Amino acid sequence: MSPRTERPDEAFVLDALRGTRLERVRWVAETGSTNDDLSDLARNGAPEQVLITDLQTSGKGRRGRVWTAPSESGLLMSVLVRGVSPADGFWSVGAVALAASEAIGSRTVSACTLKWPNDVMLGPATDQKKVAGVLAQLVDDAIVVGIGINATWPDDVPADMAERGTSINRHLNDRTIVDRADLAVDVLRRAIGHLESDRETLRSTWKARCSTLGQHVRLELERGPIVGTAVDIAPDGALQIEDSGVRTTHQVGDVVHLRPAG
Repeated sequence: MSPRTERPDEAFVLDALRGTRLERVRWVAETGSTNDDLSDLARNGAPEQVLITDLQTSGKGRRGRVWTAPSESGLLMSVLVRGVSPADGFWSVGAVALAASEAIGSRTVSACTLKWPNDVMLGPATDQKKVAGVLAQLVDDAIVVGIGINATWPDDVPADMAERGTSINRHLNDRTIVDRADLAVDVLRRAIGHLESDRETLRSTWKARCSTLGQHVRLELERGPIVGTAVDIAPDGALQIEDSGVRTTHQVGDVVHLRPAG
């Protein structure tokens, strides 16, 4: 078998991250799921690393939903982080989601925010749409955090995709093609910083970027919806909702933003 050849975009990311905790990077043309691939490696004791692909054929979203994107239209990557306990899970995911929101927001003319628990939203405050999602898998003392960012969509993207989501290039002045390698480096460098910050600093920064807080929301739960005002993110990452002076805390659920509170 001939030795594997580095792609130019992979070489760019490798060079930019050399000497950091995420200096091990592979970029492949296609795989089933970057999260599954790195989870298998994590079970076998693999060190911290990053896997990026142009195309996922079995990508997953939250709650078992299917996640798809045309080849090379998005930044699809997973990050293997070691030394993570279940109690650290939310904020390990939060560090990557926050990094993505900051990196995207530094490029666009529209605001980029976080929607609890792990969606990255882009657009004007009254019409934000999902630009990226994060999904994690705990494996022993490690966590694999996968993120899919819609980077460059064509003008003729299917109507159902455009209704539910958006892409970075649709929020640039010239709608240029987004350099995915440059975006990957930006996200990963920021993620390293957030992963290495103390919990309260990360929580405070995450909350400042969270568009869910202060909203009148409906939280969809298996036992039925909860309606109230999203007032805080607890130290463990749980969403706190207040209604008629009663505050409840929720670890999971799908949030619908109804309107700003007040």
